[in-house]
Amino acid sequence: MSTTSYAAQAPARPSGRLTLLGRMAAGALLAAALVALAVALWPASEADKARADGEQVGEAVAALYSADSADDVDAALADLQTAAVDTRDHAGDAVATQVADQEDALARAADGFVGSVTTDSEWDAELYQAELDIAVDDLESQASEFQTQAPEVHQAFWEGYEDGLAGE
Repeated sequence: MSTTSYAAQAPARPSGRLTLLGRMAAGALLAAALVALAVALWPASEADKARADGEQVGEAVAALYSADSADDVDAALADLQTAAVDTRDHAGDAVATQVADQEDALARAADGFVGSVTTDSEWDAELYQAELDIAVDDLESQASEFQTQAPEVHQAFWEGYEDGLAGE
């Protein structure tokens, strides 16, 4: 038997290098899948929840401020109430109290808006507009005060509020 016929009959063996590269690629894919799974399933931190809650409140405030009708005001207030409930579920008493204070200011703002749009009297319209302006100023000052005396979770809420208000 010649050596050429023996070599032709022997089964081809994968090179050691190819097997090693295949194992490394499979290991890298497995590691990437585990990391993706961990990120997807990892619970949000308290700061992340507070930021999302703040953004939800800010979006409701922005919707209220840009409302063009009584229906828009009602929808924005409903969104605010939902945001307040979510915030109370996720955050401590300090954030819930802050949201309740802002909810009160927003209710006053809504009254001012509806009154300024529905009244026929110029005097009443100016009075309602002043009520709206004061309530919006109260919202801003309450949020600013809360920001300066708050720890990381409260700071995240404030940043989310600002982003939601800005429409980001």
